[in-house]
Amino acid sequence: MLKQAKAQKLDIEKALFDNNARVVGDSSTARELAGVPAWLTTNTSFGTSGADPTGDGTDARTDGTQRQFTQTLFDTVMQSIWESGGTPDSVYLSAHQMTDALGFTGMNNQRSTIGASVGGTNAIINAVDVYVTPWGTVEFVPARQNRSRDVLIIQDDMFAVGVLRPTKQVALAKTGDSSKRQIVTELTLAALNEKASGGVFDLLTS
Repeated sequence: MLKQAKAQKLDIEKALFDNNARVVGDSSTARELAGVPAWLTTNTSFGTSGADPTGDGTDARTDGTQRQFTQTLFDTVMQSIWESGGTPDSVYLSAHQMTDALGFTGMNNQRSTIGASVGGTNAIINAVDVYVTPWGTVEFVPARQNRSRDVLIIQDDMFAVGVLRPTKQVALAKTGDSSKRQIVTELTLAALNEKASGGVFDLLTS
């Protein structure tokens, strides 16, 4: 049960980051939440032939031609968010995009330190923790469940998880000596103000 509950948490995280439109659902179709990319439409950068969604979760964004993740793309979106009144806290990105971010001018790779003590040994520190821009300070957070082609710049308090049914286990009917249980959770993603966040989309993944 514990193993399945952990797996369900990963599924939820994947759904929150997914470019998926909401589904109302009915007696034969399960409801689905709209992921973060389906809400963002104001402060976005995307490739040729790409397109923003409507912005109310009813449709997914249209993927476009992929391009390199650059500091210019990132800073442009950060400025757009600032001009829209947002104060983003976190940047969610894949390992590949994090590697590109290490090349940003002024990031930690420009001032790697030798001699730091890690586990009693000297180490070279080359990691992106906090990025300070004229438009605000954000923390870079590697996210395995985030689509590799997306970099999400989020004001955390402007998104919330609305829980209808908290996670619980429910006993099912027995079959012979077999005992069965199900783990049930029902929740959705609430976008409180998408203008406070943004994203750089359609990025190369290798």
